[in-house]
Amino acid sequence: MSDRDFAIRECSSIEDFQQCIDLERGVWNDADLGIMPIRLYMISKACKAPTIGAFESSGRLVGFVHTMIALIDGRVVYHSHLAAVVEDLRHQDIGFRMKLAQRQHAMNAGVPLIIWTFDPLQSRNAHLNINKLGAVIRRYEVNYYSEGLSTVFDSNVPSDRIFAEWWVSSPHVESVLAGKRPHIENPTESVLIPEGAGIIRRRTSQMAVARA
Repeated sequence: MSDRDFAIRECSSIEDFQQCIDLERGVWNDADLGIMPIRLYMISKACKAPTIGAFESSGRLVGFVHTMIALIDGRVVYHSHLAAVVEDLRHQDIGFRMKLAQRQHAMNAGVPLIIWTFDPLQSRNAHLNINKLGAVIRRYEVNYYSEGLSTVFDSNVPSDRIFAEWWVSSPHVESVLAGKRPHIENPTESVLIPEGAGIIRRRTSQMAVARA
């Protein structure tokens, strides 16, 4: 492999999971209370819920997607709990490739559905989840994680979340992964998302702190 090639594989060792934790700290700058410990990665592995990692040829982890087991309407599904990629490599389709590996693991295990949440103001995440992966949206939760719960979330900003449903073997997902972008006929409503929503939110939070 060249320096810019990445091996996508399941994390399986203590060393792999320690690198996941290091990446958690680096990406989210979260306090230790908010960091998922190694034992929970290991429990997920024991429950056949994979942590998919992207590794450089040196063995350095540059991204991961963590999976948990969930139960919805009596059906065992996957909950994609954490996803992170180092900042300088976020535009090389690493996240997309890891999600494809997660999908293949689900299909091999007979798991029909993977769910996860994402911020409705993050248009890049919406593009990946809906246009490239084929996830569908049916649920919106206001202030799902509350405010100020973690440094991952901006202080005093509601943590609204959209739920993605990824029916991994559905004709819709197959079509999207083959390159056919989803298209809605005659939409009744639309919402414009500011391109710099994250910057606007951070500045607004900083202004609120300055006024306090």
